Amino acid sequence: MSLISRVAAIGLFLALLPVSPALAAPTSAVAEPHVQPVTLTPGGPEKNTLIWVRTRNVEPGTRARVEVTVDLGGATGFADVRVGPGFLSTKPTSAKLDGLVVDEPDTATACLRTGEKILCSWTATLSAATSFEYPALLSVVPKKTAKIGDTAGVTMSAKLGEGAASTGTTVFRVGEGVDLAAGADRVLRAAPGRPIKFTPAVRNAGATTIDGAVLILPADPRLLGPSSYRNCRYDFGLICTFDNALQPGLRYALAKPITLRAPADAVPGSAVRMVDQWMTKAEWAETEQTEYGTPGTGAPLTLDVVVPSLDDKPQVDVLPENNYTATTFTVTGKRRPALAAAGVRRTAAIGGSFVLSPGLANFGPGTLRPDMFPNNRLGVTVLLPANVTVHSEPENCFPGEDDVRYCLLGREVGAGQRATFPFQVTVADNCGDSGRIEFADRLPDQDGVVAKGRENAQLSVNVPGATCAATVLPITGPGAGGVALIGVLLVALGLALALVHRRSVGRLCGGRPCPVGNRFHGKWTRKA
Repeated sequence: MSLISRVAAIGLFLALLPVSPALAAPTSAVAEPHVQPVTLTPGGPEKNTLIWVRTRNVEPGTRARVEVTVDLGGATGFADVRVGPGFLSTKPTSAKLDGLVVDEPDTATACLRTGEKILCSWTATLSAATSFEYPALLSVVPKKTAKIGDTAGVTMSAKLGEGAASTGTTVFRVGEGVDLAAGADRVLRAAPGRPIKFTPAVRNAGATTIDGAVLILPADPRLLGPSSYRNCRYDFGLICTFDNALQPGLRYALAKPITLRAPADAVPGSAVRMVDQWMTKAEWAETEQTEYGTPGTGAPLTLDVVVPSLDDKPQVDVLPENNYTATTFTVTGKRRPALAAAGVRRTAAIGGSFVLSPGLANFGPGTLRPDMFPNNRLGVTVLLPANVTVHSEPENCFPGEDDVRYCLLGREVGAGQRATFPFQVTVADNCGDSGRIEFADRLPDQDGVVAKGRENAQLSVNVPGATCAATVLPITGPGAGGVALIGVLLVALGLALALVHRRSVGRLCGGRPCPVGNRFHGKWTRKA
């Protein structure tokens, strides 16, 4: 799947938010329409692209009607174009919206295609001065009659409320098919603070010379060794453009290796999986991310030099599935930090409201860094006392069955520090079973963290004068349900935030693969 295909597919993970009554947008507000270019190849794979709108100069919280039109400009002559659901800040229901019949929310799209025209119309609640809306995903498939050189100019317009319309253009075209193939997956291990090197490689697996290539390596900048190649751009990882002509059947590797180094206080067993991708220059240009990051200033990073290609036809990878190589980097060592669940005991009268903040304490040595190493994002299970009512909970906690919350460690926790999960509660009854907080005593799939018998603690709220026989509930199962729930939520949440704020694949989930599969230690059930 190409970079833009991966970005576009994000919309399919997300639920849509409720529709609000439309209000007129301020006259200074602007809605800018965008459809990224698409290059197909005869007999090649489907390409996906989003219709998206950037709104500017909007008062946060404004509700307004957004209208977008897209004219495919003859693209249906060489491609089949299907309109599918994107995701919006609104939630269409089974009703007519300005003449458009919208299906149930799980398959809904606010857009309708008739011939070469696509019309989108929906109500948006705009949360910031600059917001992004994604009403539809376009799936573009080359027809059997498509030939190299087929081109269609795609035009679009958008307006917000009664404001003036903005316009834009893009292109759908058919180019030459090629096949970039990345190397094999690799596993790297190094002690905290020790460097380790690896060399991304690519092969021209097709029969046509490839005119240049782009390497996308998403990695936390704190892990990457220092470099400043002028043909690379730096932000959440690096993206390097190579002008070499890659000859059929030959393999090419970076002239200098990439260096990884974990912080000196990284917890043993910390692991991160980085996926580097190779693309043609034409496909990279289509992502609208050519200005990504900050360019380096030193000598260029090179591949093996070959005779440049004189072919100026746009090139498209016919087998994008083999463009990726995964690098798993694991920190070694034996200095495991001692962790402990931090319980809470409070006394309050019925009707009293306060914040109940169970937590996780790190006694060291080492620092947990969930933003750098996804498996440091420890899963914590919280069962609140039965005699309280919850009014709000942390954004990194998700509801489970029987009043259980599954939380994720979301920030760095060094030696001597504690992470807390604040719940706003009100005392609702004199008595009730006590709650608990618990976490797994190992990093997921690793042997790097030990709790030393302190992986659970009690949560209780006592009412003065009440005589109760509170029960601390036992663990009754492996908590597999919590694992599945949190894995799905992480993927959806991470991808949603990434697409809204960082539109390139190199920036997904903060430039790293989204964390999934965190384990939860146990599951509680309330007594009948």
